[in-house]
Amino acid sequence: MFNISAFTSATLRMDARITYEGKSADEVFDIMGDPERITDWYLLAKQVKMHPQVEGEEQSFNVEFTFFGDVFEEILHWDPPHRYVYLAKGDDFPIKDYVACIEVTEEGAGCGTMSWKIYSDVIEGEHFQRILPVILPAINEASMNKLCELIGGTSCTVDSYF
Repeated sequence: MFNISAFTSATLRMDARITYEGKSADEVFDIMGDPERITDWYLLAKQVKMHPQVEGEEQSFNVEFTFFGDVFEEILHWDPPHRYVYLAKGDDFPIKDYVACIEVTEEGAGCGTMSWKIYSDVIEGEHFQRILPVILPAINEASMNKLCELIGGTSCTVDSYF
Protein backbone atom coordinates (compact mmCIF):
# COMPACT_ATOMS: atom_id res chain seq x y z
CA MET A 1 0.00 0.00 0.00
CA PHE A 2 1.37 3.41 -1.03
CA ASN A 3 1.90 5.98 1.73
CA ILE A 4 2.44 9.67 0.90
CA SER A 5 4.06 10.28 4.31
CA ALA A 6 7.34 9.04 2.85
CA PHE A 7 7.37 12.28 0.81
CA THR A 8 5.55 14.88 2.91
CA SER A 9 3.97 15.47 6.29
CA ALA A 10 2.03 18.48 5.01
CA THR A 11 -1.76 18.82 5.11
CA LEU A 12 -3.97 17.68 2.21
CA ARG A 13 -5.15 20.89 0.48
CA MET A 14 -6.85 19.51 -2.64
CA ASP A 15 -8.33 16.14 -3.52
CA ALA A 16 -9.48 16.00 -7.15
CA ARG A 17 -10.90 12.91 -8.88
CA ILE A 18 -11.91 12.20 -12.45
CA THR A 19 -13.76 9.03 -13.39
CA TYR A 20 -12.86 8.15 -16.97
CA GLU A 21 -14.01 5.78 -19.73
CA GLY A 22 -12.66 4.84 -23.14
CA LYS A 23 -8.98 5.02 -22.21
CA SER A 24 -6.56 2.64 -20.56
CA ALA A 25 -4.66 3.52 -17.38
CA ASP A 26 -1.54 3.78 -19.57
CA GLU A 27 -3.19 6.36 -21.85
CA VAL A 28 -4.42 8.45 -18.91
CA PHE A 29 -1.02 8.23 -17.20
CA ASP A 30 0.72 9.25 -20.43
CA ILE A 31 -1.35 12.45 -20.52
CA MET A 32 -0.86 13.22 -16.82
CA GLY A 33 2.80 12.20 -16.81
CA ASP A 34 3.77 14.29 -19.83
CA PRO A 35 4.98 17.70 -18.62
CA GLU A 36 4.54 19.19 -22.07
CA ARG A 37 0.77 18.56 -21.82
CA ILE A 38 0.35 20.71 -18.68
CA THR A 39 -0.48 23.77 -20.77
CA ASP A 40 -3.30 21.78 -22.43
CA TRP A 41 -5.30 21.71 -19.21
CA TYR A 42 -3.87 23.78 -16.33
CA LEU A 43 -5.17 27.34 -16.66
CA LEU A 44 -2.21 29.14 -15.08
CA ALA A 45 0.49 27.20 -17.00
CA LYS A 46 1.94 29.39 -19.75
CA GLN A 47 4.97 27.42 -20.95
CA VAL A 48 6.92 24.25 -20.12
CA LYS A 49 10.72 24.32 -20.30
CA MET A 50 12.26 20.84 -20.44
CA HIS A 51 15.78 20.42 -19.02
CA PRO A 52 18.35 18.15 -20.69
CA GLN A 53 17.80 14.66 -19.27
CA VAL A 54 20.61 13.22 -17.17
CA GLU A 55 21.08 9.48 -17.61
CA GLY A 56 19.68 7.56 -14.65
CA GLU A 57 17.55 10.48 -13.43
CA GLU A 58 13.93 11.43 -13.99
CA GLN A 59 13.18 14.21 -16.45
CA SER A 60 13.16 17.65 -14.83
CA PHE A 61 11.47 20.78 -16.08
CA ASN A 62 10.20 24.22 -15.21
CA VAL A 63 6.69 25.46 -15.80
CA GLU A 64 6.13 29.18 -16.26
CA PHE A 65 2.92 30.10 -14.44
CA THR A 66 0.80 33.23 -14.40
CA PHE A 67 1.26 34.73 -10.88
CA PHE A 68 4.08 32.33 -9.90
CA GLY A 69 6.78 32.74 -12.58
CA ASP A 70 9.10 29.78 -13.19
CA VAL A 71 8.32 26.78 -11.01
CA PHE A 72 10.72 23.82 -10.95
CA GLU A 73 9.00 20.45 -10.68
CA GLU A 74 10.97 17.46 -9.45
CA ILE A 75 9.73 13.87 -9.63
CA LEU A 76 10.08 12.17 -6.24
CA HIS A 77 8.38 8.86 -7.11
CA TRP A 78 7.63 7.42 -10.57
CA ASP A 79 5.53 4.25 -10.96
CA PRO A 80 3.77 4.23 -14.36
CA PRO A 81 0.90 3.76 -14.98
CA HIS A 82 -0.13 3.88 -11.32
CA ARG A 83 1.26 7.03 -9.70
CA TYR A 84 3.86 9.69 -9.46
CA VAL A 85 4.74 12.16 -6.73
CA TYR A 86 6.38 15.51 -7.39
CA LEU A 87 7.40 18.66 -5.59
CA ALA A 88 7.19 22.18 -6.93
CA LYS A 89 9.37 25.12 -5.94
CA GLY A 90 10.42 28.48 -7.29
CA ASP A 91 11.65 31.88 -6.20
CA ASP A 92 8.23 33.46 -6.84
CA PHE A 93 6.16 30.36 -5.97
CA PRO A 94 4.53 31.15 -2.62
CA ILE A 95 3.67 27.56 -1.64
CA LYS A 96 6.96 26.58 -0.06
CA ASP A 97 6.30 22.93 0.78
CA TYR A 98 4.16 21.85 -2.21
CA VAL A 99 4.06 18.10 -2.88
CA ALA A 100 1.47 16.45 -5.12
CA CYS A 101 0.49 12.89 -5.98
CA ILE A 102 -1.14 11.82 -9.25
CA GLU A 103 -2.70 8.35 -9.21
CA VAL A 104 -4.45 6.34 -11.90
CA THR A 105 -6.53 3.36 -10.83
CA GLU A 106 -7.89 1.07 -13.53
CA GLU A 107 -11.28 -0.28 -12.46
CA GLY A 108 -12.09 -2.28 -15.59
CA ALA A 109 -11.30 -2.50 -19.28
CA GLY A 110 -10.93 1.10 -20.44
CA CYS A 111 -12.24 2.76 -17.29
CA GLY A 112 -11.00 3.96 -13.95
CA THR A 113 -10.23 6.93 -11.73
CA MET A 114 -7.48 9.52 -11.87
CA SER A 115 -6.74 11.51 -8.72
CA TRP A 116 -4.57 14.55 -8.03
CA LYS A 117 -3.83 15.39 -4.40
CA ILE A 118 -1.93 18.49 -3.31
CA TYR A 119 -0.24 18.78 0.10
CA SER A 120 1.16 21.95 1.68
CA ASP A 121 1.29 23.93 4.90
CA VAL A 122 3.37 27.03 4.12
CA ILE A 123 2.16 29.92 1.96
CA GLU A 124 4.66 32.75 2.01
CA GLY A 125 3.56 36.37 1.95
CA GLU A 126 0.46 37.98 3.43
CA HIS A 127 -0.97 38.80 -0.02
CA PHE A 128 -0.75 35.16 -1.17
CA GLN A 129 -2.03 33.89 2.20
CA ARG A 130 -5.19 35.90 1.60
CA ILE A 131 -5.72 35.39 -2.13
CA LEU A 132 -4.65 31.78 -2.84
CA PRO A 133 -7.37 30.18 -0.68
CA VAL A 134 -9.89 32.23 -2.69
CA ILE A 135 -8.60 31.78 -6.25
CA LEU A 136 -6.87 28.38 -6.29
CA PRO A 137 -9.98 26.26 -5.66
CA ALA A 138 -11.77 27.83 -8.65
CA ILE A 139 -8.68 27.66 -10.89
CA ASN A 140 -8.00 24.04 -9.95
CA GLU A 141 -11.62 23.04 -10.52
CA ALA A 142 -11.74 24.71 -13.95
CA SER A 143 -8.42 23.07 -14.85
CA MET A 144 -9.66 19.65 -13.76
CA ASN A 145 -12.75 20.10 -15.93
CA LYS A 146 -10.47 20.78 -18.93
CA LEU A 147 -8.43 17.69 -18.05
CA CYS A 148 -11.64 15.68 -17.72
CA GLU A 149 -12.33 16.28 -21.42
CA LEU A 150 -8.81 15.18 -22.40
CA ILE A 151 -8.91 11.85 -20.57
CA GLY A 152 -12.45 10.71 -21.34
CA GLY A 153 -13.82 11.86 -18.01
CA THR A 154 -17.41 11.14 -17.12
CA SER A 155 -17.36 12.92 -13.75
CA CYS A 156 -15.06 15.31 -11.95
CA THR A 157 -14.98 16.32 -8.29
CA VAL A 158 -12.59 18.72 -6.61
CA ASP A 159 -12.48 19.12 -2.84
CA SER A 160 -10.36 22.06 -1.67
CA TYR A 161 -9.07 22.63 1.84
CA PHE A 162 -6.93 25.75 1.29
